Amino acid sequence: MIIAFVGCIDNESQLPITGTGKTCAMTGYAYLEHLAGKTIYTNYYTDFSIQMGFQEIIERFGDIEQPDTIVCITEMSKILDAVGSSTKQVMFIDRFAKQLRKLDVDVFWDDQRFNSIHKRLRIHTDVVLMPYKTHMDNKPCKFNRCMADHKIYVYQIKPKPILNKWLRIFSAPAVGKHYNSKEFINDCLTIK
Repeated sequence: MIIAFVGCIDNESQLPITGTGKTCAMTGYAYLEHLAGKTIYTNYYTDFSIQMGFQEIIERFGDIEQPDTIVCITEMSKILDAVGSSTKQVMFIDRFAKQLRKLDVDVFWDDQRFNSIHKRLRIHTDVVLMPYKTHMDNKPCKFNRCMADHKIYVYQIKPKPILNKWLRIFSAPAVGKHYNSKEFINDCLTIK
């Protein structure tokens, strides 16, 4: 299964799309999977995962089954942009996405805009989740660099939910202990 955490679908949003809790929500879900005994790979630092670049993760897996494995990729548009990726890069990701079920691997990825990601990955993405950041008193946070404590409500966008209700709430301070929200991500595919 492939799950995306996004700030918006295209460019429509009531709140900023940066600093909304996308990586926090993805890390929260990954941490729960870690507690359930799964192996977690990330392209960013967490205190519970194996960290390496996305291309390195895919190449390491090859075609060997990886049961109970979650791969988390932050800033996916730096890896597979809707407009700037080469055909070989797109095919590399497409082949991996098609084989996930056989490898017994799930992928979580995040980015600011769902439509900024190449269509080949968007069509393989099974679930799209959108975090909504509030202050602890449940008032929406409209500042992407706010230093107050927050709650992250996670809503499902795709497939269209039956009820328009949040799926999960994360405490940003609790999840934030497990990763560095200020880390600068430089991951990319080098396939030419």
